[in-house]
Amino acid sequence: MSDKKFKYILLSILFVVFIIVIKRPITIYPDSEDYLNMYIFRSAIYPIFLWILKSVFGSQFEIATIFTQILIGLSSIYIFASRLKKLTNLNPFWYLLLAIIIATPYVYNHCIANRYLSEALAYPLYLLTTIYFLESFLTSNVKKLLISLPILFVLVLTRSQFLFMIPIGIFIVLWISIKQKAFKKNIWIFIILFIFPVFTSFADKAYHQIKHGYFVNTPWTGICIITPAFYVSDEKDFQLFKSKEEQQFFSKIYSKLYANQLNIYNINKVDELDETSYYISNYSKISNRTIYDLGIESFSDDLSENQKIIALDKLTKKMTLPLVLNNFRLWFKVYIKNSINAFGNARYALLYLIILVFGCVGLINTEKNTYKVIVLLSLLTLGNVALVALGMHTIKRFMFYNDWVLFFIVFILMERYFNPKESNI
Repeated sequence: MSDKKFKYILLSILFVVFIIVIKRPITIYPDSEDYLNMYIFRSAIYPIFLWILKSVFGSQFEIATIFTQILIGLSSIYIFASRLKKLTNLNPFWYLLLAIIIATPYVYNHCIANRYLSEALAYPLYLLTTIYFLESFLTSNVKKLLISLPILFVLVLTRSQFLFMIPIGIFIVLWISIKQKAFKKNIWIFIILFIFPVFTSFADKAYHQIKHGYFVNTPWTGICIITPAFYVSDEKDFQLFKSKEEQQFFSKIYSKLYANQLNIYNINKVDELDETSYYISNYSKISNRTIYDLGIESFSDDLSENQKIIALDKLTKKMTLPLVLNNFRLWFKVYIKNSINAFGNARYALLYLIILVFGCVGLINTEKNTYKVIVLLSLLTLGNVALVALGMHTIKRFMFYNDWVLFFIVFILMERYFNPKESNI
């Protein structure tokens, strides 16, 4: 298949996706209001994105949002598929099939371009960052990774879950530096990557200072990470805290969770649900409707709503570690099972681990691009799960970003099996 024919077919596929998406109305979800109203507990980029569209297009805001979101998404898919074809050089059919799979969240189930949710920007930004990571790793060119950092910067300010890409970026530069014996040459890139979270944190604080008047990071992290810790706690855990404020806060939240059967020691298991499945199913009740709602009520009415949210975030961050350490066995059990849930079941989780080990062994022995792709994509998939599972429930909304990875790995292995002599990967 010629490059020209490949591009025509790829553009045709994306055009069909565009037509399907543009005919559908936009859908508003409970979280949508948070972004549309630029609430303080939402990260900067997507609320700003919606504010710009609303300011420019006014009454045509809804259709403009759908059009812009699908245009950004399809452009990223085109760039991703085209660059991936040049990097890995498989049969063009595989890239066209992969493009269809990557485009699926726009037309089925998630319909991300037809929602006021941050995935609409996060997904294309993630694809672009990933292709630069891959290009850097496959070509042993650290400058390609450097090019990805502005995109990653915007991505992290859209959804902070993508901070997991920083250690993977460090791994790429470390691998290249070892192979090229270029540690001194690349030391400045290491420094940039290590302090990258400082840049994103400062930008996040600057946004909230300008918009809300408070120089703080998006105040939601503490509520997320304390949720599983509260779920596995027991009534004696109030003794872990020295201040009266912390003790009263713990007792109030714990009592409410226990009364509503939202604690691991008194849950009312439904059918086949185990403790972790019950936690995942009732995450919003534990986090949003108990810890957040009661937490806000715990603070003085003299504080504004934003001040209460900031205070709650600080308090929950401070209380999380003692709760986790004191209940580590149960907390870790929930964390592992929550992580497994991201893959669907334990068999698929094990499959990804086996693929990662297979890729690492092959990479150490041969350094072929096949194994580089397998290792990097496996790390990206597992890294996303590992970070999200620390605080959130691993539902598809947070996990779909890598649904295409397993397919592409299978395509590579099939190509090498059926065309071992012609395969250049």
